[in-house]
Amino acid sequence: MKFKLPFKFKWSTKKKNEQQDTQEQDKKIDNADERFDVKKSSFFDLIRLNGHEIPANIRDIGYQSEGSVGEYPFRSFLLEFGPTNLTTGSLDTLYRAGAVNVTFYITKLTKSQAVRIYKSAATDEGARLVNMLKSGNDLEAADAEKSMQQARRLLEEISDGYNDGFLGSCVATVYAPDEKTLDNIGMIIQDDLIGMDHNLRVLYDRQRDGWLSTLPTGNNRLNERGDRRFFDRSALVAASPFYSSKIPFTGGVPLGVNKHVYTMEFLNVFAPYLDSYTSLIVGASGSGKSFSSKHITATQVLLGYRIFSIDPDGENGPICRLMGGREVEIREGSTVCINVCAITEEEVEITLANGRRVNKVIVPIGSKIGQLLKFYDKLAGGLSSEEKSIVKKAIVDVFSDFGITENPETLYEDEKMAFKLESGGIDYRKKRKQEITLKDIYKRIMRNCTINPNYELLTYEALSDEFANRLLKVLRGFLNDYPDGKLLDGQNNFGDGKPVDNMLDEVCWINFNIKPIEGSDIYDLMNYVITTLGWEYFIKRPSLRKHRKRLKLEEAWRQKRIPGGMEFVEDMGRRSRKYNAGIDIITQDLMPFLDDPNGIAVVKNATSALFLRLGQISSEEKHTLKSIFNFSEGELDIICRRPPESSKDDSKGEGILRVGGSSAYIKVTVSDEMRKFIDTDPDYLQKHGLLPDMDIDGNLDSGGVEI
Repeated sequence: MKFKLPFKFKWSTKKKNEQQDTQEQDKKIDNADERFDVKKSSFFDLIRLNGHEIPANIRDIGYQSEGSVGEYPFRSFLLEFGPTNLTTGSLDTLYRAGAVNVTFYITKLTKSQAVRIYKSAATDEGARLVNMLKSGNDLEAADAEKSMQQARRLLEEISDGYNDGFLGSCVATVYAPDEKTLDNIGMIIQDDLIGMDHNLRVLYDRQRDGWLSTLPTGNNRLNERGDRRFFDRSALVAASPFYSSKIPFTGGVPLGVNKHVYTMEFLNVFAPYLDSYTSLIVGASGSGKSFSSKHITATQVLLGYRIFSIDPDGENGPICRLMGGREVEIREGSTVCINVCAITEEEVEITLANGRRVNKVIVPIGSKIGQLLKFYDKLAGGLSSEEKSIVKKAIVDVFSDFGITENPETLYEDEKMAFKLESGGIDYRKKRKQEITLKDIYKRIMRNCTINPNYELLTYEALSDEFANRLLKVLRGFLNDYPDGKLLDGQNNFGDGKPVDNMLDEVCWINFNIKPIEGSDIYDLMNYVITTLGWEYFIKRPSLRKHRKRLKLEEAWRQKRIPGGMEFVEDMGRRSRKYNAGIDIITQDLMPFLDDPNGIAVVKNATSALFLRLGQISSEEKHTLKSIFNFSEGELDIICRRPPESSKDDSKGEGILRVGGSSAYIKVTVSDEMRKFIDTDPDYLQKHGLLPDMDIDGNLDSGGVEI
């Protein structure tokens, strides 16, 4: 059936022409408006180049136009990886070569794909091993065996779900001002990478594909099978130039195994690129802090360092004696005496009239007077301005009475005497004068401020200065005829009858065990006095200038209890470098430092650090740690983890090692022989028969460890 319309549509020519004219007029108007519109730039407008050229007659080079600057030659490479794993830092030369674009293209494999590939790789390497052994090529056979073992390990990890497989390719385009410089840069990069079994392969006829692949457009033009290699998680992390999981090797203490690349990491607190030699060891109780500290200290002794340590828990004795050091036990009623008034010489820099700077040995009387004033301020619970004036005048008068000036010769007698060295030899030295003591200063206060003083009985008839009344009463209890005074008032004596100078010069490690006076009202005071002794007699000592020295403050958070303690530690941390020394801050808790302006300065000044498990902390504390130490989220997760939940948890001793700007996730590792002397875990000690036993006479014995 057909339908016929009653009329037809017909366009008139006139109407059609009118419509065309109208459209042309509208188009002209639109074009006129475009001349006045501001053109919006796209992303590609911002990154596009002025032009480039790939010459047809040169296969391995291209030129990028930079406008009025001229043309920059470039060369594109494909990075070929050897049979070994990609380790963190192995591509640093490539990343830091200047004008270089480096792009990684990574594709994750499914578990079945990865297992199939690594099975094939293990089989291939096994066949290569057999062939090399038959041909007698030992070097290639060793390489094949290494590759086969690595393929098997990755196969097991991927099969068990502990690792993943990836396919990836690395493209690099190197730019230079001229062709000669371009050739030199390529050779330098190649020489460095080839030592790690990596190789830069020039893309030759594919220069344009390589150049486009390294642009930030993300287009990979290199999809041939030979352009890709296999990665696991560790290699993938190591490929990132923004993640530093390896410490540059400069020697030092072999501290622990890197949890990412399974290589040994070394801690060198005297690394030449460090601005300060102060270090930090932080960890909650049971995290391995003391274990790590003793391991580090013992190894530093083997490296020739001199150690001065303050031991609040009395744990360092066995390893200290094993390494040939001396332990000084601070106990009431013993013959040990730490004289806070003792003074020794030090080296200072002075400027001559001709502008030349030279070192000079002096006796720092001015700074010593200031330290003694702070000490008396602590003894008296605060000094008024009048009392401070009395004490200061007495100290100055005593120095004058002893004839001590800034000349180092004034510390010694005129004649030389024979001294027996630790090695058994004899050395002739001038004998030191008797040291100034608290009793000498007390007697001088009596002489200056009392009438008819009796210096034998330390009594007087009346006061000539009423402001000395409280001073004389308070300070009387710290002289050597009182229990507390025996530890403070007298000549320096470490309890073995040997001269202190001789011990500090000859002994590799001296450890002050202050646990016996724990709970005493002079505990914090003795901590401060021993720290002062370490600064005056150990770090600043000219005869030890040639040695690298470490002053170790364990449980350093206790310094906050001492007025001015944090300030003193900060001063030591800043100034110790010039004496070839450094301070080790060892603490369970960082908050006492972060709550104190001087404490923050102390931890910021530490250029090397070991952060073990800190335990669960608040979000605010995490934010503070992140802002001060620039931790990543991953690093915070490691050090702020919860305590172990089962016996299968082997995270004890794991933490973040920082040296300068580099960091690594490590697990502290020591030999079984060393562990016997440094481990304090009761279960381990009991299992190996190392717990102290009580003998018949009631004396402590060292159990199964023979020292």
